[in-house]
Amino acid sequence: MNDPEPRAEREDELLPSTVRTLTIQADYFAGTIDLKRFRAVHPHYPVLRSDPLVLEAERGSFVVLMKFGGVVYWSCTDEVISQVREEVASLPGELRRVDRVSDRVEIQIGAAKEEVEFDRIYLREFTPEKLKIVSLALAQSVALESFEIRVNEVLTNSEPFVARLVEKGKLRRRERQVIQAVGFALQVRSAVLANLTLFDDPPETWESEALAHLDAKLYDHFDLEERTAAIKEKVLYLQDLNQTLLDVLSNRKARRLEWIIIILIFVEIVFFVWMEVLR
Repeated sequence: MNDPEPRAEREDELLPSTVRTLTIQADYFAGTIDLKRFRAVHPHYPVLRSDPLVLEAERGSFVVLMKFGGVVYWSCTDEVISQVREEVASLPGELRRVDRVSDRVEIQIGAAKEEVEFDRIYLREFTPEKLKIVSLALAQSVALESFEIRVNEVLTNSEPFVARLVEKGKLRRRERQVIQAVGFALQVRSAVLANLTLFDDPPETWESEALAHLDAKLYDHFDLEERTAAIKEKVLYLQDLNQTLLDVLSNRKARRLEWIIIILIFVEIVFFVWMEVLR
């Protein structure tokens, strides 16, 4: 049986106006989601938007996929969520869902004014633009949560090295352990910086003051600016710490080479004196 033909994008189609209260939740996949690849492999999903990729999983249920790994489900059943998770994880690139991070929020449609509270977002109407902006903020939040966990793990693993430097002024652990710790820190730093550059304001906010206000409220609600700044500070600290550890290792190697040279010279002198005595 041939695969179904992909349906045309419906960029201007309004979402159902009958929806009044719904729940959305978000996952984060470590890695980069190839949106074009996902559409090619799963053409049965009607497409509302291309970037981020907004799909209509079922009538009145939507899935939003972000390049940086965020996936947001709007009024999706558990079966749909499980299916999309499997489909995303099966994409090339070794995508892995970070099961320790997720978020959920209720959306109230038809509110008198648009507000963002602790566990609920109020919208006047349900439009593709607002779906995109809300999804982006929630996806960024779970992505930052994943980065926070990874960076904190690196900091925790680095504490013994720092404590040893403070107490003894040197490293006690084997060189391989130190290099592995530095390598893991560099890996996390690279992943964090690569993904933070994707957290730009959506283009829709440049053309609509109302959308810009909504985006700003969501940004404040999820503390995206403060959390991003905190992660960057920790990454800078890790960068300095890595350089310090590498310098300490380099100095230790240099001292070791110096002692090797001294010992060789001493052995050579002893050998020379011994030979003279034998004569």
